[in-house]
Amino acid sequence: MAATRHGLNHDKVMRTSFVQQGVLKVKRFLSCFCVAVALTVFCQVSTASAQQASAGNIAVIDIPVIFKNHTLFKKQMDELKDSVDAAEKALSQDRDQMKAMVDQLQAFKPGTPDYKQLEEKVAKLQADLQVKVSMQKKDFMEREARIYFNTYNQVTQTVATFAQRYNITLVLRYNSNEIDPTNRQSVLEGVNRPVIYQNNIDITYDILKVLNNGVPAGPRIGANPGPPVGR
Repeated sequence: MAATRHGLNHDKVMRTSFVQQGVLKVKRFLSCFCVAVALTVFCQVSTASAQQASAGNIAVIDIPVIFKNHTLFKKQMDELKDSVDAAEKALSQDRDQMKAMVDQLQAFKPGTPDYKQLEEKVAKLQADLQVKVSMQKKDFMEREARIYFNTYNQVTQTVATFAQRYNITLVLRYNSNEIDPTNRQSVLEGVNRPVIYQNNIDITYDILKVLNNGVPAGPRIGANPGPPVGR
């Protein structure tokens, strides 16, 4: 009887052990299954997000064309050129005055009071003229820099507003000019262009239309504008 009970107990322990192992296998299977499902869902979501990001709208813009056809920019640069021309004319008159004084100086005998007095006037006029030229050059360069800076800021803000309105996520700068194979500088600039190919994603003239809206247009120069492109 004791042997029989021992055998029964052994069978019971074995069955319990098998059941426990079976439960553990099921738990492991369920755990692996859940992990696999979670990874599958994550991959699907990640793939969808990646596809959505890669499918974002991209556009390009030709900044040199913008500046060549920007009405306000050209008007401000023309005004700056007029100021430079006026300053050059005034400087030319000062140079003529100094040349006349130098010629007059030749009529006096070196070392005489008149010669020394006129010589001092010539030296002072020459020094004043050099300072005047230097200050005017600095002023014109600063004015030119401000015109470019303000115009570029206006362009970037207009592009940002336009991009947000039409759900454009990235705007790249590119150059629409053909590469001149006989010009080394043109070739070097061409091979370093960030945009190699674009197909109907150029928003240059769309942006120009916004920039020049309400600004009296003068004669167009530079690139020949075409119709606004699609997005």
